[in-house]
Amino acid sequence: MTTPGFLVLESRRLLAALFIAGAIWLVTQDWKLALMTLALVLATAWGWQLTKVYRWFADPEQLPPISNSGLGGILRDVYALRSRDTLGASTPARSQPYLADSLESMRDAALIIDSDGRLVWCNDAAEYLLGFSFEEEEGRPFSKVAPGTSLKRYMRKENFQKPLRIKPGPDPEFCLQLEFSRFGASESLVFVKDVTEQDKLERMRRDFVGNVSHELRTPLTVIKGYIETLQSLMPESDARLQKSLGSMDLQAARMESLIADLLWLSRIESVEGERKDNQLDLVDLLFHLCEELKSAWPDREIDLVTSSSLCVLGNAAELRSAISNLIVNALKYSEAPISVKWSDTLVGPELIVEDQGLGIDAKHIPRLTERFYRVDKSRSQATGGTGLGLAIVKHVAVSHDAKLFIDSELGRGSTFRLVFPNNRAVSCDVCSTEPQRADFG
Repeated sequence: MTTPGFLVLESRRLLAALFIAGAIWLVTQDWKLALMTLALVLATAWGWQLTKVYRWFADPEQLPPISNSGLGGILRDVYALRSRDTLGASTPARSQPYLADSLESMRDAALIIDSDGRLVWCNDAAEYLLGFSFEEEEGRPFSKVAPGTSLKRYMRKENFQKPLRIKPGPDPEFCLQLEFSRFGASESLVFVKDVTEQDKLERMRRDFVGNVSHELRTPLTVIKGYIETLQSLMPESDARLQKSLGSMDLQAARMESLIADLLWLSRIESVEGERKDNQLDLVDLLFHLCEELKSAWPDREIDLVTSSSLCVLGNAAELRSAISNLIVNALKYSEAPISVKWSDTLVGPELIVEDQGLGIDAKHIPRLTERFYRVDKSRSQATGGTGLGLAIVKHVAVSHDAKLFIDSELGRGSTFRLVFPNNRAVSCDVCSTEPQRADFG
């Protein structure tokens, strides 16, 4: 603190002036002359100091004046604060050219946009890849430089956790991937990659899976028809042949289920980027879904608790499929009653499906959502699973900006949580606001 020092020094100056005025009064015995001398001394001292201060104001880059006075201490503090603020304000301005020099030599396209989404800088690779001239486009909104409704919506949401793919040109196969990251206080750094070949391969894979699955449905239907015909014609006394036909029918049903899941997963992937904003009453969906599953699993108990009255914006068929897969998994791998809960949290509404089954070793959990990944092949074959259920849940979650969390421990069962973001939750037009509970058992 400079204020105490300032008061001490100015007190000393005042005492010195009073001493001079007192000496004059003792010599002349004229109190008026003594007061005038006191005022003149103080005014001269302060005037000289103010003159130095005004000179410093004219050139503030110099060190503050009057280093041996209290006012000098105050001015030094002002100088230090001003220097710190100037340094903080100038840091982005000085660091941006350094960053630009570093990014200029990169092969990948890089751009900098400000808080209003306007183009501030880009390297040569960005000009070539996006097909524009920076001199002509500088200061324009980036969503107009690289047009597309998906880009406008992506930038408006400001949720840059997931990269964005766009097709900006007339060529329907030309595909770019944009990755946004915060830069400085208000700017964003954008990296752009040409992922045309990668997108083409992924599309070919989806089309291949979808076409092959579709083509397999017809011969499989014919095979199932002949198996059912043979089962009806064969006498029941021929147990060996009936067993063989029953095994064939079971494997045909498993293949039919696998093809159905593959086709559904292929469809979900093909519309992953589309808007999903239909209002869906999860309470109503859960009640109907549990009733249907109860008819298929009459000897099992499902405890349903709905403490949230929020609806979700999404695709009804996809969400129904994901939730159905979670509940069916719990029913398959647990003999005890299972619990289904729909509740509110700080981050958003969540669906919890909990079972008391065998549980899953921690090493398997990161791979559970992979296609055809099986923790225990013998157990999966016994339950008739296709290995695609959790893969479907994962894709539906991603397309609805939701997150899937899996907690499990061997011998203590598993808990699957599907958490939706708050921007996907809305108040239902017509639904009960009271917590509900139902036992399907």
